[in-house]
Amino acid sequence: MITRRPIGLIANVLCLLLLQSYCFAQDRSKGEPAKITAKDFVLPESTIIDSNTNAIVLSEIGSVNFEGNQHSSLSYVFKKKVRIKILNAKAMDLATVSIVLYAPNEVPEKLSDIAATTYNLENGQVMETRLEKQDIFSRQIDKEYVEKKFTLPGVKAGSIIEYTYTKTSPYNFNLPAWNFQSEQYPCLWSEYDVEIPQTYYYIFVRQGVHGFVIDKGSEGKKNYKLTRRADQAALYDRQNEDFILSAMTTKHQWAMKDIPALRPERYLSTPANYLDRIEFQMAKRYDGEAYVDQTNSWKKATEDLLERPDFGFPLQAENEYLDDLVEKTGANAPGIPVLEQAKKIYYYVSSHFTCTDHYDKFINTTFRDVVRKNSGTVGDINLLLIALFHRKGWHADPVVLSTREYGYNLATYPVMRKLNYVIVRIKIGEKVWFLDAANPQLGFGHLAGNCYNGHARIICNTDSASVYFEADSVKEKETTLVLMVNENKSLTGSMQIDMGDQESYNLRQYISEHGKESYFKDIKASFGDDISVSNESIENLSELEAKAKVRYEFKMNQQADASILYISPMLWSDFRDNPFKAQERKYPVEMPYASDKSYIFSMDIPEGYVVDEIPKSAKVTINGNQGSFEYIIGQVEDHIQLRCRLVLNKAWFGPEEYQSLRDFFAFVVKKENESIVLKRK
Repeated sequence: MITRRPIGLIANVLCLLLLQSYCFAQDRSKGEPAKITAKDFVLPESTIIDSNTNAIVLSEIGSVNFEGNQHSSLSYVFKKKVRIKILNAKAMDLATVSIVLYAPNEVPEKLSDIAATTYNLENGQVMETRLEKQDIFSRQIDKEYVEKKFTLPGVKAGSIIEYTYTKTSPYNFNLPAWNFQSEQYPCLWSEYDVEIPQTYYYIFVRQGVHGFVIDKGSEGKKNYKLTRRADQAALYDRQNEDFILSAMTTKHQWAMKDIPALRPERYLSTPANYLDRIEFQMAKRYDGEAYVDQTNSWKKATEDLLERPDFGFPLQAENEYLDDLVEKTGANAPGIPVLEQAKKIYYYVSSHFTCTDHYDKFINTTFRDVVRKNSGTVGDINLLLIALFHRKGWHADPVVLSTREYGYNLATYPVMRKLNYVIVRIKIGEKVWFLDAANPQLGFGHLAGNCYNGHARIICNTDSASVYFEADSVKEKETTLVLMVNENKSLTGSMQIDMGDQESYNLRQYISEHGKESYFKDIKASFGDDISVSNESIENLSELEAKAKVRYEFKMNQQADASILYISPMLWSDFRDNPFKAQERKYPVEMPYASDKSYIFSMDIPEGYVVDEIPKSAKVTINGNQGSFEYIIGQVEDHIQLRCRLVLNKAWFGPEEYQSLRDFFAFVVKKENESIVLKRK
């Protein structure tokens, strides 16, 4: 299981084959929701509806069953019906519905039975406006995916919208997942019903914190009509052959009632990890004689990935033509140590190849094509890097993982669609390095923050294994030095920020997209009219393995000869206010990394002034050794010196630790906002 995750957020993996233990609760009459009447425009009193609610999902009902197809197999049939009340203009985007279909030319998914109606209450009468078929639009996303899109007509604040559709798919490896909860909108009723023939064996993953009002299962039996198509390669004509498959079925009904919106809070890596949700993946299928595993173990998943023509198989080829590219990198120059050779290859690839898609771990074309275009997906680029390392005879392998925005993946069971990213493992001597050439601002051996999302898997036929990239393991160390002097009756100074590895990468990313000028413009804007900034510079910006250093000079724009001066020694801080304002929190706090940030401040007391007030020194810890805050300030003759240090020894805090974390940051923010008061003699 995922490490350090609160109970109830990600449940155990269960088998949906024989469900003999039923949990009955409040039931709902079967069938479609009742017809819209004037009473439906009056919302019920509910704790999940408040002044911030822009729309409410009145009901959302989905179902999955199976039917025979013309490929000697079964297709799943997914039906969805949604009814929503729009409360104000901020929720008008709900009136536009997008459905993406997997639609290769050979066997596309099909969308049918689209119906949509807008209901408005006018003079006590319910008025209906229906969607016309010509208002349903199609867009080819790429060679394999099509988007169907429509906007309900006549929608305004106060409208109730309702739409339904059916999707039929022969690709039954994954069944449609079901979200009982929304990030933005509360829901009065959400239900999902499935009926699965026992020729297929699925696992389902349950996550979330809210309980079901219905959670029950049963068994049934159903006949499916399948078609075996004629063999087109035969020397004589044959007819399609129909046959009947009779199978026991497993039925299950899940429902939730009065589900609040998740409403993402700060320091939550992705809400997708915590939405009340069920998702499915096939574990086995019956081929008529025995059950056949369908990537239901990491061993099987590794074998499948290594055999795929768009992943592992090209790495097993000789790829002699890549020797010319290795030569271009300079790695073959005589006398270069192996580590330096690896760095030359890595930096050549990261600087010469542009990543066109950071969420596709597969090879979309060929290595030849990637080299020709100098671009490709993250899979194209990082798998090419492995192929180049192989040409040198080195041990290098792909590592698949789920980035933070894709949510956690299970260590116990491979859910392949969650593994959206691939990086590189290379062994050099006794040391192992993890690399990502798809991000040109990353130094050798560094990974971007979104890769630190827990479990990852090394894909190798000799030493495949799990590896963990935890945010707690990233120790970000930063030092800020501020020197302030009195010059011509003005307080002037300099600031130097020595960043950690992750912040250095973030800075390089920002500057590559927006430029230095924009970066310092934001700094100047943060100071407002109180401080003028000049002589800005950044060191080590192109030295990707070095930490960036930001420097600039400043001048305090205080009134000349003022009788009282208020000076905040914390000119630079990450926390001007408490990031944890809510009284309580259901979900964990997920910071990007553990941190150790020091701030050193030294100031000459301006001539003609004396210290009237100075903050008191203080030290506080959180939950033993989880973190600490130290604020040491003092005056020595006409100098004031401050040393402030904020340490968080871990990045992940459970909901039960929230209150102590909130109180800790309340103290930090209060202390960092205290001022030195200088009084004219």
